[in-house]
Amino acid sequence: MNKRILRLSMFSVASTAMALLSVFGVAAAQGQSPPVSAARRIPFNRTLTTACKEKRIRLSGEFQVQYKVTRDAGGQTLIEGDINADRIIGSGLASRGKYQAVGVGRLESSGPSPTSFTYVFNFALNRSGTAESLMGHVKFRISVNAHGVVTTKVIEANVDCAT
Repeated sequence: MNKRILRLSMFSVASTAMALLSVFGVAAAQGQSPPVSAARRIPFNRTLTTACKEKRIRLSGEFQVQYKVTRDAGGQTLIEGDINADRIIGSGLASRGKYQAVGVGRLESSGPSPTSFTYVFNFALNRSGTAESLMGHVKFRISVNAHGVVTTKVIEANVDCAT
């Protein structure tokens, strides 16, 4: 009878432990915070001067960003992100030529929590109806607070001749 009670007790403890792991997740059992995912749209509206044939270009729209933030038990934060420029359009102020931004970037960074870093994103600006293109560069300041919330700010932007 005592063996039966011992087996039943062990089964009960094991079942409870498995239920707790499934409720709180493996990350919590390992001392990690569950990942925080967030989609952001970063507004972008600037007129930039270039050394190219197109002397001034107006860029407008928004960058689409998808972030995933994970924090480990030691306090280190891992941030992963994908940036997409497809919602940025351009207009040559002198030529009235239309440009479409094309480009996707991937970033990964880790550091103590909270953390902040600079990321430079490069993308093509293709002129409609021609083989002409320019190269856009945007410098972002990306910050992650103690709760895993990400903020993104455009610090600087410029355009180079690509043709």
